[in-house]
Amino acid sequence: MANQRNIKNRIKSIKNTKKITSTMEMVASAKMKKVQHRLEMSNQYELKINDIMKNILRYNTGDIRDPLLAEYAEPKKILIVQIVGNRGLCGSFNTNVIHNSMTFAEKMAAQKKEIVNYVIGKKGINYYRFINEPVFRTKMNPEDKVSLEYATDFCNELRELFINGEVHEVYISYTKVFSRSSQKPHIFKLLPISAEIEDEANSSTAGSSYVYDPDPVKILTYLLPLYLNVKVFNSFLESSYSEQFARRVAMKNATDASVDIIKDLTITYNRARQAKITNEIAEIVGGAAALE
Repeated sequence: MANQRNIKNRIKSIKNTKKITSTMEMVASAKMKKVQHRLEMSNQYELKINDIMKNILRYNTGDIRDPLLAEYAEPKKILIVQIVGNRGLCGSFNTNVIHNSMTFAEKMAAQKKEIVNYVIGKKGINYYRFINEPVFRTKMNPEDKVSLEYATDFCNELRELFINGEVHEVYISYTKVFSRSSQKPHIFKLLPISAEIEDEANSSTAGSSYVYDPDPVKILTYLLPLYLNVKVFNSFLESSYSEQFARRVAMKNATDASVDIIKDLTITYNRARQAKITNEIAEIVGGAAALE
């Protein structure tokens, strides 16, 4: 059995760790709520843009000639943008996105397509460096500080790569928020934009009739870049929300585990202390008996 001093030092050490994990849990909760509020507002904006674009594309597909809608007959070069975190201590959040991206890349490679990785987030950058896998470009993840301006600049970069023919398709790999407590790795095609706009949620205005001025084609030309900007912005927000949720859960589990360990160590400490006292009493009794 370990001596009392060692047990006491372990209890002190774990109590200090518990303070850290408890604080990180509270910080993650605060950041998560902040991102959640921004995401709820952005989702409403995205739903309205989706609804207008679906309405235009439903009735004007033959009149629209936009490079963002142009599909390559045989796309060969696939760009996969992977959004992961800069830090760990968030469970399997980063690992899940990377694994999902690599599985998707293997599937595309099996179809004789060239894969180009664009990695956002320090954890993803370090992982690809560790396995010696080349990446096209890298960025640090702005996490909960992401802005629409940042997403717009990044989206302009992706648009140029696509329009210039450097890549034939662009996919976003991130962690999608399905509900407040459910997030899963998800991949969607950003470019070219499909004529069938993806429904992110049930829109209450789906199928609405609009009167367009100027003509729908000019409005769509304006909306297409905005649609991409909002999609990318929401991807960053969802990824940030999911990371903070995963970190909060991980830190809560660590805090709960610390409580259990401290409880077990306290029992062990008390037993060691009791054994020591019992032994000292036995020695005193033995000594007294020897003097008689």
